[in-house]
This record gives sequence, C-alpha cells and structure tokens, in this order.
Amino acid sequence: MSDLNKELYNFIIENKSKITEDWLASKLLDNPSYATTDTEVFLRTENGSLIEAISSVYIQDKKDFRAYIENRAFQVAEMRVEESFPLYESVHGFNKVRKIFWNYVEMFIEQTDEKVSGIEVAIWSDLMNSAIDYIVDIFAKHHHEYSQKILVANQALITELSSTVIPIKEGIGVLPLVGSIDDERAKIIFESTLAQSSSKKLKTIFIDFSAVPVLDSMVANQLYQLLIALKLIGVEAIYSGIRPELAQSILSLEIDLTSIKTYSSLMQALKENSN
Repeated sequence: MSDLNKELYNFIIENKSKITEDWLASKLLDNPSYATTDTEVFLRTENGSLIEAISSVYIQDKKDFRAYIENRAFQVAEMRVEESFPLYESVHGFNKVRKIFWNYVEMFIEQTDEKVSGIEVAIWSDLMNSAIDYIVDIFAKHHHEYSQKILVANQALITELSSTVIPIKEGIGVLPLVGSIDDERAKIIFESTLAQSSSKKLKTIFIDFSAVPVLDSMVANQLYQLLIALKLIGVEAIYSGIRPELAQSILSLEIDLTSIKTYSSLMQALKENSN
C-alpha cells in the first residue's frame, strides 16, 4: 500500500458525510419520500457504511476487502428484503454512489500536493469500479437467496394455514381445501391431516374440494391414499365438492369409488351425516 493510497483513503473518509449528503440529495430528486426522518437517518447510516466499504479497497488486500463485503452485503440485503425494498432501486443507488464517489477521488487528485500519474488514476478507477461491481454482485446474490428463503417460508405457512382441520363438534372436523394443489402441497395435506385428525381425536372428517380448481392424477392419487391412511387410524373421511372434472381425474386412476362417501356440497355432506 502506497502513502498516496492511504492519503486518498483518509480523504474519502474525512468527506464521508459530504459524499452521503450529495448522494442523498440525488436520491431526494428521484423520490421526495426519502425525506421522512426515519428513512433519511437510515440512508445516511447505510451510505456511510457503503463509502467505508468502497474506500477500504485502497488500503486492504482483496481477501480482507471481500470478507468485509460478504458480511456487510448479507446484512443489508436481509434488511432490504424484509422492507420489501425493490432490488432495482438498490442497484440504482449503488450506481449513484459510483459517480459521486469518483467525483471526490477527482477532488483529491486536484487538491493533493503530490503529482498523481495517469497509471495511478487508472488503478484507482479500476479498484473503485471492481469494488462496487463486487458489492452489487454479492448484494444481489444475497438479496435473491434471502428473498427465496422468505418466499419458501411464507409459502409453507400459507400451505399449513390452508390445510387446517376445523373441529365442528366432538369427534368431527372439516378440512376445506382452497386453491390449486400440486404434488408438494398434497404431501403436506396428507401429513398434516393425519396428524391433526389424531391430535383432535376425530372419528369423522369432511374434506371439501369445492374451491379446488383442478387435480392432476398424481395429486388425486395422493388424496385417495389419505382416505386409506385415515381409515387405518380409525377416521372416516367423507369427500364433498368433487366436480365432474375432478371426478375424471380420480376415475383415470381406476380407483374404486364405491368405497368413498362423496357429496356434491359440504352442506349436503354435513346434513346427510349429522347423526
């Protein structure tokens, strides 16, 4: 590390607040809503950390710099995902930082007493751009991974909540199925319904398909296996709301429908089996 690199680093850190002010002013031009107190404080802190991260490339070796960025980018990406902050806006913000940061590098070149060679300017530019590009890449990677993690967790929660057995009287429960059912959801319904039927000490469960648009043959087979499994633990399963197209999916499996109690609606099923 040269003395000039150290001086450049110190200059950037000394002007960190000014760089942040310039960056924030440009953000406010794009979106005046950033002027709210909480948002502005957060942006100042976040941008200050980003300036420190970028400028550290002038005094750290690549390994240390990347380790720092990995940790910081992951933390910020998590915050952005949890705030539902669009990825494209974050990338846009990084690009604004790139331009403003270089403006201050040029100020340092003009103000320093030492002569800065063209080669040194090129190296500084390459270091800055490589640092910001790496930050954007790592940030986008963590942003995507964490978004997927949240999506999977939310989907699992939705599936669990949409597969809840509702007790309506002692020993009797209703499972209203809503929305499309794929193979993965069918497996969750299978496991969840067995567990809930056992824990709630059910003798009879009404499974209603009125709000299920379509079933493929694999899912239909999984749900038929549920009926058999429930029978094995002493629970009678009664199906309702099976429309003609759903019935065709079941028939394609050559399942013996005579063993299944089915009704056109949940109301009819409950009425016919109220005793």
